[in-house]
Amino acid sequence: RKVDAIEERLARLLRGKLAACQDAEDMFRVFARFNPLLTRSRVRAAVKEFQLQLMNTVGQAVQKLQSKFTHKYESSSASCIATIRGIPPFSGKILWAKQMERQVHALMKRMSDVLGKEWGQQLEGRQLRRSCDELLSKLDSRAYFRSWVSEWESELSSNTASKLNSYPIIVVRQNSGGSSGGVLVAKANFDQKHEYLFREIRYLKWLGYERDIPRTIALVSEEAIVRYPHAMALKTALSSYAAARDLITPELEPLVAKELRAIKDSIAEAFDVSSDGAKVTSKRRIRWDSKDISGWVAAL
Repeated sequence: RKVDAIEERLARLLRGKLAACQDAEDMFRVFARFNPLLTRSRVRAAVKEFQLQLMNTVGQAVQKLQSKFTHKYESSSASCIATIRGIPPFSGKILWAKQMERQVHALMKRMSDVLGKEWGQQLEGRQLRRSCDELLSKLDSRAYFRSWVSEWESELSSNTASKLNSYPIIVVRQNSGGSSGGVLVAKANFDQKHEYLFREIRYLKWLGYERDIPRTIALVSEEAIVRYPHAMALKTALSSYAAARDLITPELEPLVAKELRAIKDSIAEAFDVSSDGAKVTSKRRIRWDSKDISGWVAAL
């Protein structure tokens, strides 16, 4: 009888505190504080309506997270913010998934506070627990990481070890106006994917994946880090040359023919043909691993 009286008083006390709450956050704090009392059936019955109210709040939050996941990271505002902050695409997706994962765990903790530790076994919380577990399985950052590794391993295995890759400049055909064949344009031989790669690996190490990164991918990343400053300088130099070349009219060209020839010859040192299209065998050859590449880039 004394136990029943104490339970009744505790039930009234807890109900009064919950009724005085201004919002759901206050209710969650009250339930977290008095959570051990929920093992008593009399207390549970007294706060039933408040539990249902908070379950509805958590359910809506889970639905928002599910909708957020359905719309994909690539089309989310988090992706735009990550791009502005210089976070590479895959690392941004991992951060996004981990943030959502923490939010789901926080919601599950709240359900534990409201319904008790075995809330997933109870009739009221069973469906919500199933939804949370399903969403967590989709937010598995390890699965994302394994997928990223597989993509890069496939990329590296399909990338033939052509000697073309050893030269810092490649010549590509670029469509111009109405010409059928297009014009030949010199470009820096540096794939933007490799720029993303070393930035991805830097962030992945911060996220705790350092030991999981395959050595082959890490080596490609280290190579990209070494080439990156030269590649950026080359891109700027070639872009400036192309812009200046467009401003030189046929009438002015004879006046700067000597300078243009010097620039073309310098550029030709970094790919496998000379400026007139013939194979080069005698002149200096600049490759990515050449000791004097820094001086050559600075001179260009």
